[in-house]
Amino acid sequence: MPEYYQDYTGAIIRARWMLEGEIGAGGFGQVYLATDLKTNTIVAVKTSPLKTNPNNSASAEGSLQHESAFYKYLGEQTGIATLHDIGTNDLYSIEFMVCDLLGASLWCLLGRCGHRFSLKTTLMLADQLISRVEMLHSKNIVHRDLKMENIVMGFGKEDGKTAYILDFGLSGYFRPQSDYKTAPGYYIAGTMETACIAWHLNRPQSPKDDLESLAYVLIYLFRGYLPWTTDGGSLIESYSSERTLKLKLSLPIEIICKDMPSEFARHLKYARSLKYEDTPNYGKLQDMYRRLMKRMGYQYDGVYDWDLKDRNIDEIKQPSGVIIPASAQDKPLEQEKPVPQSESLIPETPLAQNKPLAQSSPSPKDNPLKRKNLEDDKENVEQEDEPEEITQPAKKRKIILIKATDEKQPALRRRGRPPKAQPKQAITKNAQEAAMTTKKVAETNEVTNKKASPRKKPVARKKACE
Repeated sequence: MPEYYQDYTGAIIRARWMLEGEIGAGGFGQVYLATDLKTNTIVAVKTSPLKTNPNNSASAEGSLQHESAFYKYLGEQTGIATLHDIGTNDLYSIEFMVCDLLGASLWCLLGRCGHRFSLKTTLMLADQLISRVEMLHSKNIVHRDLKMENIVMGFGKEDGKTAYILDFGLSGYFRPQSDYKTAPGYYIAGTMETACIAWHLNRPQSPKDDLESLAYVLIYLFRGYLPWTTDGGSLIESYSSERTLKLKLSLPIEIICKDMPSEFARHLKYARSLKYEDTPNYGKLQDMYRRLMKRMGYQYDGVYDWDLKDRNIDEIKQPSGVIIPASAQDKPLEQEKPVPQSESLIPETPLAQNKPLAQSSPSPKDNPLKRKNLEDDKENVEQEDEPEEITQPAKKRKIILIKATDEKQPALRRRGRPPKAQPKQAITKNAQEAAMTTKKVAETNEVTNKKASPRKKPVARKKACE
């Protein structure tokens, strides 16, 4: 905690501004949510310890008196908060400044969106921020502390699409380089991540340096980090400042803008190429980013990443098409009615199967779901496969006997009957009848021959030998 930190919640300043609670803190003070007791509206009050210095340090850089002078000078410019009151309070030893209440800073929105923005959101912010910087430079003002914490979105449905630049505590009027003998003493504050190189070298800054810091901001928004980003540690340590300066000077711009569209690298190169008293070409930068947005097919519709995040959260809380129970609506159950279906979902013609109503699927309340048996499924499949009407009788199949060869071949079988045993050599019916007839004829001829020829006596072997 800073040494000046004190909780002023509940304090009433000038009998009008009642501090409700702290909403932020910076290098020079705290910011409170407050109520205007006169108009009953919500405002933001920034407080800072009151400095007592005989040399009138109230006008020094970093004081609220110094910052309020720029709000008064800028007036009702777009993207600049309206100043309502400025003064001191001796009871609490603070100086205060009352402005319009605005929305969250880009640093807070980064945390809500995964610590990086999409290309579309980054390009829409780039278009607005270039316009804001151009307006400040046209008024001869150099901001000198552009960072995510000092850029906030508006508050409300319409103003929430507008980007605002805050915290003019380190701002100053641009003067020629010949007028500076020494640089302003703002080296004790700021952020090293998005600070320009002149800030590290404690040199006076000009419009080109604001454009350089803006380039770092846009790179950080899209990538979620910078090559010299460090976690923890004090931002005003000399070692960290020297390390960051070495990386900014030594790293090529192509490495700083790695895996990004070339327009970001061109922006940083252009800002570094300018001289101290050069007037930047803001329109050139805007046209470059707008061409990229058109080439990517994006539309400047004012829908940022955090808007989509909030929309998704709302849909999760209340999904569309869900019927809210009557108990949640404090209504009796009898009054519950489902949402009527769209007429386009109801078919005008009946289904092709023309099934009766008895076959329609029952409701879960009347007939609970049961697991079907496999036999029922088979019967249903067989019923679906069979034709409803048979116009022609089925032809009978003819059984053809084929003479088997020596090779083993499967013989034809009838469906539903066991196969008959077949001999090794199949004989046709005609061949069997012919064989039987031949056999009978042979037997008959043999009997006839025996009866016709008498039996001869054998000749004596002895006589034959003589």
